[in-house]
Amino acid sequence: MNSPPLTDTPVSVAALVQMGRRPGPFVLALDGQAGPAALLESHEVVRAIPGRRLVCRGAWQGKDVFIKLYLDGDRYWQEECRGLQALAAKGIAAPAVLHAGTADRGALHIIVLQAIQPARTLEAVLSQAHEETARIALLQRAVICIAGHHCAGLEQRDIHLNNFLLAGEQLYTLDGGGIHASGDAELSVTQSRDNLALFFAELYPDDDALVDRVLPAYLQRRSWDRDDFPLATLRRRIKHFRDRRLRRFLKKVFRDCSAFICERSWRTFKVYDRAIASTGMVEFLADPDASLQHADAQYLKQGNTCTLWVTRVDGRQLVVKRYNIKSLRHRLGRAVRKTRAAVSWRNAHRLWMYGILTARPVALLEERWGPLRGRAWYISEFVAGDDAGTLCTATLRDQAGIEAAGQQVTGLLAQLALSSLSHGDMKATNFILSEQGAVVIDLDAMRRHVAPESFRRAQRRDLARFMRNWEDCPETKTMFTEMMRAKNLVTDS
Repeated sequence: MNSPPLTDTPVSVAALVQMGRRPGPFVLALDGQAGPAALLESHEVVRAIPGRRLVCRGAWQGKDVFIKLYLDGDRYWQEECRGLQALAAKGIAAPAVLHAGTADRGALHIIVLQAIQPARTLEAVLSQAHEETARIALLQRAVICIAGHHCAGLEQRDIHLNNFLLAGEQLYTLDGGGIHASGDAELSVTQSRDNLALFFAELYPDDDALVDRVLPAYLQRRSWDRDDFPLATLRRRIKHFRDRRLRRFLKKVFRDCSAFICERSWRTFKVYDRAIASTGMVEFLADPDASLQHADAQYLKQGNTCTLWVTRVDGRQLVVKRYNIKSLRHRLGRAVRKTRAAVSWRNAHRLWMYGILTARPVALLEERWGPLRGRAWYISEFVAGDDAGTLCTATLRDQAGIEAAGQQVTGLLAQLALSSLSHGDMKATNFILSEQGAVVIDLDAMRRHVAPESFRRAQRRDLARFMRNWEDCPETKTMFTEMMRAKNLVTDS
């Protein structure tokens, strides 16, 4: 655990609210307790909803614990208590409740949970499982656990990968507040299908092929036949819930929340990644153009429409793309439309949600005059690597290296297709061959299509433009043609 609290003076609810998202170490005095049992230590906040809830690592009676604090009344505290009681009553593995009560004379509601150590969330384990067999094994374990919920008549309505904790061979269920008891002995087929689809919607679209591989483990646990649980219907519900999840997330990227800091005024709009909001980064974001004077700044493009450069802030190499205003007519035309920087910001987060590699988005800045927009800046992390155009150069004539890079780029194109995304400018320079794999950049023309025919038309244009990159290197063109055909990608070439 972390170092002990800095003070032994118990804090009040009012003091906790004033501490904001990341309170330092603190102590609480539990109501109805005496002596050492009354003191509950918080060492580190791991999740915060300001003014409402905190989840902390801490210690109580010499044990490492997790602490859930409810600052806004007892409604959610009661839901958590009921959910954890339901899990325990049905014999479903979950962290043990060591204490449930209040502090600050009833103003603060608290649940103290057993700390399961060592353990990792299912999301963390799955993200490091690169082999298909390992991913299938993890997902089979998860769906068997979910089937246990459903057999017990329980539905985890906030079901996601971080609400399962893996310790050794045991998978624990977290978040009792999301547990709903149906009142029946088992969940119905429809309830079960939708809850399972909600879980699968947390996976990236290119993992959807695994659903058919892990579904039999769920059906076996429920003693159901495949005819009772049509895969096509399940896939439709997965898409529905994934689209809903994406819509909700993309609304968050333009407002203040746990992931982003958003600042608005009559003259500016600014949103940036909370995780990297250092003093140096905040100073840089106050005037990105000033970084052009830095000795390490380097222009990548100087045009009328946009200016692109690389700079370094707090040890991070960043790419700044400023969208310029060319004329009064251009200013009037862009004033009431979403800026291209905002489109890039939204699309970058869309790609991250789909598991498609792009440069990490850092910040969006816009000049404003009330509701009217002017110049805008999109800032992302720099991605080291050659662009895909180097596949035609003599320096990459190692055939194995060319084919590996080609497979990475083709795989990225397939990921875009699975997500119904068209890029709009598939120049070879917009694909970076990085150590992590092929990365797509320049996202201001990217569009997600709802209508299948609209996507197919846009995909044909995209792939036709992509193939024109290789007109002067027929061997590379042939390689991509064969690779795209293997991925069932549409091409007019």
